[in-house]
Amino acid sequence: MFFTSCILDVFWLTSDSHSQQGNIVWKKKPWVIPAAIIHTVTVFVVLAIFLWLEIYVKVFSYSLLRLPVFAWTILVFVVVWLFSMLELLIFWASNTYVLRQDGIEIRRGIIRLHSFVVTPMGFGDLLVYQSLGGRIFGYGDITVNSQGERQTKLVRVRSPFEVADTIRDIMGKPLVRVDTHT
Repeated sequence: MFFTSCILDVFWLTSDSHSQQGNIVWKKKPWVIPAAIIHTVTVFVVLAIFLWLEIYVKVFSYSLLRLPVFAWTILVFVVVWLFSMLELLIFWASNTYVLRQDGIEIRRGIIRLHSFVVTPMGFGDLLVYQSLGGRIFGYGDITVNSQGERQTKLVRVRSPFEVADTIRDIMGKPLVRVDTHT
């Protein structure tokens, strides 16, 4: 049951549609799939280079603790790859970005939740940064500057320019309160 709800949360939080539930306009998690692809390709390319070097130096079939050297090399690289995937999974699970009609909220943490909210009154400006890999895979970082000189980053956001336009639309509108006196 827990696994099923996690899978449904993944699909719901990574979908591109805007949610109109309550006053939530947009809710996402960091898009870590491109980073996972880059980490995987990097690990396997470096593994291939190491295996080629072991063959070239002729230590490929030597035995160490009853296992050939190439098996130890593969084992080490698999462990490195697993740790890099675990790091991305923890990053994905510990960050949530929520844009509401009354502000943007950045939540970080799994055990201890740190939540930072910027309201339209405190909104200064925002900056979108895309690396070369981000331009290829369609992700980037958005830095939200508040008027209190605080910078908050939304890291690995899918389609960052579209998200930045949505944030500007919401955060650029001043909040007006009408009070009736009787």
